[in-house]
Amino acid sequence: MNPLRKVAMLAVCAALLSACQSTSEPQSATVEINAENAYQNSIQRHNSWQKKLQGIEFLEIYSPEKFALMQSSWTKADGIYKELVNNPDLALKSYSLFSSSTYLDRFNDEITVVETQMKALERLKEEADEVLAPAMAQMQYLDSLDAKKYYRSEYTRIGRLYARLFNYIDRDDVSQARSKQDEYLERAHSLEVKTVKKIYIAPLETQLDQHRRNDVRYYAPRSYNRVEIRIESGKATIDATPRDFTAIEVAVKEIEFELAHAAHIALEVNTMRDLSKDQHEDYILEIENKLLRISKALNDQDLRDQPIRTQATWITSNVKSARLQYVAKTSLKTNEVSQRATALEALVNQQQAEIEALKLQLADKVTPSLDVPVELDTQPITASADVDLQDNESSDDSEFDIQ
Repeated sequence: MNPLRKVAMLAVCAALLSACQSTSEPQSATVEINAENAYQNSIQRHNSWQKKLQGIEFLEIYSPEKFALMQSSWTKADGIYKELVNNPDLALKSYSLFSSSTYLDRFNDEITVVETQMKALERLKEEADEVLAPAMAQMQYLDSLDAKKYYRSEYTRIGRLYARLFNYIDRDDVSQARSKQDEYLERAHSLEVKTVKKIYIAPLETQLDQHRRNDVRYYAPRSYNRVEIRIESGKATIDATPRDFTAIEVAVKEIEFELAHAAHIALEVNTMRDLSKDQHEDYILEIENKLLRISKALNDQDLRDQPIRTQATWITSNVKSARLQYVAKTSLKTNEVSQRATALEALVNQQQAEIEALKLQLADKVTPSLDVPVELDTQPITASADVDLQDNESSDDSEFDIQ
């Protein structure tokens, strides 16, 4: 049995026994019953508010003062409740030497404060959610980017400005809240852009710095410069559209490509610098053999009697030609399929039209005389029949042409 219910039953029994022992004290029994009702009501209020106050931390932003007062009163009420559970006789006793309020009175007073502050917070939430909707959405987006992880100090400063917006609503200064919201949105947007750059561009800048330490800038200055240009272009993309992650991903891939290319070129240049004069021919022949394998694969050509630049140009031209032929062939097949489908559709439509015409003839036909019987072929005309007929006519024409 619930200990509180057990205590309540004992209190009622005690009151009834007292009433039986002395019929001259009916008023005392009434007082006991009223006290029991008040006690039970307090238990219900405690249990109800204990459930309501679960997971309400999000309300603190709307008014830290009201939220703190509500929490403080609840802590006091909960403490009184626990004392009453341990010692029910305290219910009607004075709470302190300096007050005539009983423990039950004090408990209910604290619960009333909790209820009042909760209503005030809910009213503030309704108003703030409407007025500060843009700021709240922006703050939520910053949190989704984990901006605090990358720029803790700036995030903290913006967080203070964000909290002040709710303070203006709490003070019923909506116009000031709207004005300061514009300032907050501007600063929050700046932090958003910085955070996106930190996530997508900063790692690539770290790789570029590593290339610089590896002398890529020295061995391949033009390729290194292309990486720098791509990085600036990526930053510009983020500045313009920080939430267009499709465009940002494209920019990132372009930077990664140029980084890899610069490293490759630097390696090749460094390799050539380390070669002795006797090794230069082998190095050039190796490049030429790679071109030979490509030309052989394309059209079984050996272009080594031409300069390397000419070989590369011819190979490029052959690749383009092969691609155009492939596209043309694919397009031709697509057109053939389309034409066949169109012809078949036309044939079907023609057949349907002929069938409808035959139906109309049958409907309008006058009854024939016995001397002249009329026979109608109502068999539907099929596509295969039409095609056979056309083939036969073509064959006949061919025979006449040959003769």
